[in-house]
Amino acid sequence: MADVNLTISQDIVNPIVQAKIKEAVIESLGGVDILIGKVVDNIIKQRVDKDGKVNSYSSENKFSWMDVVLTQQIEKAAKESIIEVISEQTQNIKDELIRQLKTKKGSNIVASALIDSMNGTFVNNWSSKLSIEFKKLDRY
Repeated sequence: MADVNLTISQDIVNPIVQAKIKEAVIESLGGVDILIGKVVDNIIKQRVDKDGKVNSYSSENKFSWMDVVLTQQIEKAAKESIIEVISEQTQNIKDELIRQLKTKKGSNIVASALIDSMNGTFVNNWSSKLSIEFKKLDRY
């Protein structure tokens, strides 16, 4: 009588064993729903720095991740709204600025600011420089 060989390939056995182990681990942690709930809860409550990242210095991790994300999204929406309103009112803003600068009070404010900014710069000839620049700030 010939010996019967009932060998089962590792390709068949390994996925079955891995699935059973995964199932047992998830079950020991309370099931998929509870596991997902715990992970989400940990993410939301994670302490992070002002940029939303876990800092290696624990004293910098002053905020919850949820607070940082919500604040960033609210700031983004507010910024977009302000930019939209300002863009729509550009001409009105320019007209009002010109109107105010043409008044005596407005011209005095500009002259006063200019003089204050130059205070002491003419003491040394080599350091006297006058430059007026209008820069668009990236944060607005």
